Amino acid sequence: MAIERRDFLNGAAIAITGISVAARAATPGADGAPANPPALEGLRGSAPGSFTVAHGVRDGKVYDLDSVPVAEAYDLIIVGGGISGLSAAYFHRQLFPQDTILILDNHDDFGGHARRNEFDVDGKTILGYGGTQSIDSPRTRYSAVASNLLRDLGIEIDKFATAYDQGFYDRYGLGSATFFKKEVYGVDRLVPGIRRRGGTVGDPDAQAPPDAQSDAATRAMIDQFPMSDRAKSLIAELETSTRDPLAGKTVKEKRAILDHISYEHYIRQYWGATDEVVAYYQQRLEGLWAVGIDALSASQSFGSVPGSRGLKLGREHDEEPYIYHFPDGNASIARMLVRRLVPGSAPGSTMEDILFARFDYAALDRAGAPVRLRLQSTAVKVRNAGAHTEVGYVRDGKLVRARARNTVLACYNMMIPYILDGVPAAQAAALRMNVKAPLVYVNVAQRNWRAWAKLGIDTIRNPAGMFSSMMLDFPVSLGNYHFARTPDDPIVAHLMFVPISPGKGLDMRAQFRAGHARIYAMSFGDFERGIRDEMTRILGPGGFDFDRDVAGITVNRWPHGYAYTADPLWDDPAVQAERVRVARLPVGGVTIANSDAGWDAYTNVAIDEAHRAIGEIAAMRRGAAATKAG
Repeated sequence: MAIERRDFLNGAAIAITGISVAARAATPGADGAPANPPALEGLRGSAPGSFTVAHGVRDGKVYDLDSVPVAEAYDLIIVGGGISGLSAAYFHRQLFPQDTILILDNHDDFGGHARRNEFDVDGKTILGYGGTQSIDSPRTRYSAVASNLLRDLGIEIDKFATAYDQGFYDRYGLGSATFFKKEVYGVDRLVPGIRRRGGTVGDPDAQAPPDAQSDAATRAMIDQFPMSDRAKSLIAELETSTRDPLAGKTVKEKRAILDHISYEHYIRQYWGATDEVVAYYQQRLEGLWAVGIDALSASQSFGSVPGSRGLKLGREHDEEPYIYHFPDGNASIARMLVRRLVPGSAPGSTMEDILFARFDYAALDRAGAPVRLRLQSTAVKVRNAGAHTEVGYVRDGKLVRARARNTVLACYNMMIPYILDGVPAAQAAALRMNVKAPLVYVNVAQRNWRAWAKLGIDTIRNPAGMFSSMMLDFPVSLGNYHFARTPDDPIVAHLMFVPISPGKGLDMRAQFRAGHARIYAMSFGDFERGIRDEMTRILGPGGFDFDRDVAGITVNRWPHGYAYTADPLWDDPAVQAERVRVARLPVGGVTIANSDAGWDAYTNVAIDEAHRAIGEIAAMRRGAAATKAG
């Protein structure tokens, strides 16, 4: 049943009307790399140039490892410097503290999708998350392995209960709202949502339990929508009714039905939804699944869309508060891992001081260090070579050949069939099915949020817009980092764009592939124009002036974002279970990590898969030692 996904990725100076989005703090280091990548603005995430070499391999370019000598040797090479790759290095060091490790990543920053965005707003540093958002449900979903890793790093989850000011926006009387664009609805109209005090910011779609007073308020809100009376009546029924459209069936029978029809199908067949109603809900699930309601099963949709009150399906687990959030998202986890793996790379030792810890990127790849993290290096060939493994990677346009006893591929799993020699056909087929979801996280640094306060909103749903949601940042103050205290203080607004393809009959994977191409084709200017247009139209009545109020923009584009998570609408559970097992099997001395290997886009999954991959290496070494002793 429903998986509640809430994690969720060397920019050049780009001049745009009224604002210069420059590569701030991008003074190059000795090797020409940016000295502080998190401060770069413009087009980030999978930034221009970071994917060029990999796409060449995908398109058939062949690299001959035998054409270059072995240039370096390590005990372990890890391909991928995201949380999974960094965790693999951490676990390996625990088991084999004398081993040397090389970590390769194609980006100019580490952390994978756990990307930190920094802004200097009139002398004040404010942070945003460019990808992986939060530590989701650490008490109920995190394994002992993942929980212990956080604890070992110094992350005390109890501190978030006070660091996250859960009543912040309530105190200012702010809530959610829906914006209707005139191109679709005939008028630009912002309709305030319902105040549900004590809720968590950024979750406008959370479905409240039945309540006569809130249901009346819901109907009054819907009555303001610039939609037909028929559509408003249907939406009101969906949002408030406790009718069971599957009455007479057992819970098992209901789930079997809901697993195999889309949410769009469900509301059309069982609630009489019209095209107008479907369009209103079409983008509602984008932030969780990166598809519209046409491509996700009804069973996976509930929790963020209405229509399930009367079904009485039961809950799988109790909700934890969504408060376990660093100001830069889970980039803080990646930064704490690197600080531990590479002593001297950054000062401090706590979850508080990591927020202002300035990393020495030149220190990440120092000769002689037991762990070296090498950025802007794309793996293009991996193979087993007798008792060793070899990795070929491209850096500065040159092929480099490295050797190690073992290799962990903590990269995008769909790339593995292209770069790893000897992958069995069935395994390659399984890996290719892990098509990652495309999405874009935009952080807009504002000098103040007076317009939001005047309009009484902290979160905006935009059903016909380019950016399906906009929200003010999570109100977290930790250590010396202080969230905005008043509407006069600077703040980050978070916007989300997902390139869905509704109405074309495409399954989830096909929509993802179409979205990949669409995102790659978009320039920073395309995004900036959309940001300017929609923020001005929504916030302008509150006094917002784009040229005056916006201090910086970072567009974190992730053509390959969330790991593919199976949906029974498209994936037979038995087939999928075997696919998962086969896809992550070791190939000789090479093991496979990344959240892709767990087929779920969560930080705890990335950590668990790293632990499994290192455990497989440990088992190989025990087996080799036993054979030698025998």
